[in-house]
Amino acid sequence: MQARLRRRAVLVGAGVVLAVLVGAIGLVQGGGNQEGGGDAVVSAAPAFPRPSMGRGSGAVEKDAVAPEPGGRDQAPPGVPVGSVQRQLVRTAQLTVEVGDPAGAVRQVRAAAAGAGGFITEEQTSDTGSWLVLRVPADALDRVVDEIAGFGRVTSRTSQVQDATEEVVDLDARVASQAASVARVRGLLAEARSIGDVVAIESELARREAELDSLTRRLEALRDQVAMSTLTVDLRSPFPVPAPDVRETPGFLDGLAAGWAGLRTVGTAAAAVVGFVLPFLPVLALLGGLGLLGRRVVRSRRATAPAVASGGQGPDATS
Repeated sequence: MQARLRRRAVLVGAGVVLAVLVGAIGLVQGGGNQEGGGDAVVSAAPAFPRPSMGRGSGAVEKDAVAPEPGGRDQAPPGVPVGSVQRQLVRTAQLTVEVGDPAGAVRQVRAAAAGAGGFITEEQTSDTGSWLVLRVPADALDRVVDEIAGFGRVTSRTSQVQDATEEVVDLDARVASQAASVARVRGLLAEARSIGDVVAIESELARREAELDSLTRRLEALRDQVAMSTLTVDLRSPFPVPAPDVRETPGFLDGLAAGWAGLRTVGTAAAAVVGFVLPFLPVLALLGGLGLLGRRVVRSRRATAPAVASGGQGPDATS
């Protein structure tokens, strides 16, 4: 009896193990079919056209290859490769020695006008001239070469600043701010109460001011990109001698010199009088005391003989 029960238990356990194995195999096969189905879907709709096997297949295959993720040729989202034009701000400085600075200034003006530019600053002296030109960026090199031919170049420098990122950033901020202003204007049109109108108008004024500031900055930057700045220093190779103004002195020169001397003497005398004047009261007081003392001494000397003669009279009589 016990042997039969053991056999049944063994058979039941074997059946359970077999059922578990069959189920596991079915699950594995089902997952493989799903993965294969996913591959089929992907392969059914390729992202790039399959190359043809005819002539010129090499060129088609090159164009059909997808760019590698993070590769050098991959462009930012929404911007095709090579669609961004570099925004460069160019400036240059040029120093030229010319025989006739005034004539060279006229030639520089003509060169700037011929290139479609203009002069923003100009300073002229006896030793030369200094000018600041704004010319189109594509004509800067041609204008520099033309002005360099007016004389001997002693200094020539140039700088290039890449403002592409700043231009793109300002352009995006202007577009975003314009959309924000449009939304606020829509809210203003839907406002019903006076409080809402006042609040929305205040916010609209602030956003419009910010939009105007961004627009002006973008326009100024694009103007710097479109028009390059050129500083030209025209110098004379020889210093200009100072004119000799010395002449033979005449009557008028002598009269002027004498009058100047008289004024000098008068000024000195007035200074001496002004210096002595505060001491006059003191000197007068001292002089008065001196005269008074002198009179006292004289009176004492005059009375002394009389006193002496009066004392000898009785002695003589006796």
